[in-house]
Amino acid sequence: MMNTLLLLPGFCEDSSVWDGFLTHLSDDVLVLRMDFPGIGANPLPDPAEMPTYAHAVHDLLESAGVERVVLAGHSMGGYVALEFAARWPQHLAGLSLFHSHPYPDSPERREIRQRGIEMLRSGKKDLFVSQLFPGLFAPAFAEAYPEIINDLIAKGKQQSAESIIAALEAMITRRDHTDTLRQIACPVQFLLGREDKLVAPGPVLRASTWPEVSDVRLLHGVGHMGMLEDPETAAAAIEEFWRSCN
Repeated sequence: MMNTLLLLPGFCEDSSVWDGFLTHLSDDVLVLRMDFPGIGANPLPDPAEMPTYAHAVHDLLESAGVERVVLAGHSMGGYVALEFAARWPQHLAGLSLFHSHPYPDSPERREIRQRGIEMLRSGKKDLFVSQLFPGLFAPAFAEAYPEIINDLIAKGKQQSAESIIAALEAMITRRDHTDTLRQIACPVQFLLGREDKLVAPGPVLRASTWPEVSDVRLLHGVGHMGMLEDPETAAAAIEEFWRSCN
């Protein structure tokens, strides 16, 4: 029995962010995707902490009867996957950190997130979302495909301010997972964008030396949104990693 691949979205994203990516996976890949607490009809996370999101992943796998999983988490989804790895390592066959990393927020990043929370609480959700996505893409891609960014913005605006605030709070308070990667028993993939301004490759490449088995991929001409900027290459990398974990 092949392990299931579960795709976890990033901050202010829903599961539809994987739509185009999925078309590049082979038919035999056993794949699931999910929306986090607070997205769509899902209740808000209570408390608004990373373990709540990890428990949602565990609950989904339990309800689906999945015993072993390869988790691929984009950005915040990677933070959730690391929290899952720390709590339920026996269920993890592989971990793919897609534009993500094990480190806690720096003071500067916490301050930026706190300002975002203040903006959202002041009723400026649409402005927050409109400013969030454009800088996540490589400049050449952003110029060539504005419709992709506009679609992300439109979907982000459908989320409630409360759900976005909860995710920001969970990221601010998340723990350091460097020890999780140092102790992890399963293979770990590090899928990075060469032009990613949010998750710079350098610190992540240092982290890639910690697991016993690492797979490092660098996507050229890609910023922080590899599943949209280069879905074919990203899907091939994750599928190859998934197969290696079976």
